[in-house]
Amino acid sequence: MSTDPLQEHNFVSLMGIVLIALIAVTALVAYAWVCVVRRRPALSGALRAAAAVGAAGAAGVYAWGAVQLLRFDITEHQQACQQAVGAGRASRLDGYEATYFPLRFGCHVAGDGTFTAGVPGWLNPVALSLAVTAAVLAAAAAATSPAFRAFRARRALGGAHA
Repeated sequence: MSTDPLQEHNFVSLMGIVLIALIAVTALVAYAWVCVVRRRPALSGALRAAAAVGAAGAAGVYAWGAVQLLRFDITEHQQACQQAVGAGRASRLDGYEATYFPLRFGCHVAGDGTFTAGVPGWLNPVALSLAVTAAVLAAAAAATSPAFRAFRARRALGGAHA
């Protein structure tokens, strides 16, 4: 936990996250559309499109979480923290903890740790799952691309002559 017991998210940073994520979602969806329309290498193109959609989903979910924190203003922190930690622990609430990765607003209770408020608990696991899925699909798309197969064939021929 930082030295500031009332650490909060920076409004400008959250707006930047939302803006960059929206641009990324738009670009990734457009790329997926192009991959589907062209369909030159069918399997590789389909995997690229799926990877782009997965990455767009991860960025979209993360942006939605940032929007939730933008709506979660300073006047709501105390009430939300009291609800998150419960009536028995509310008197020991001693600070806030804001993080961007994972995206959360935490309410720190002395002796009991940090409880999440403001961001749904499912948000970070879903964003991470979509990002990992996108990475795996992108790797599979690269492995099935004609350029990669040609590279492997050249390498196999070069290794046989050495």
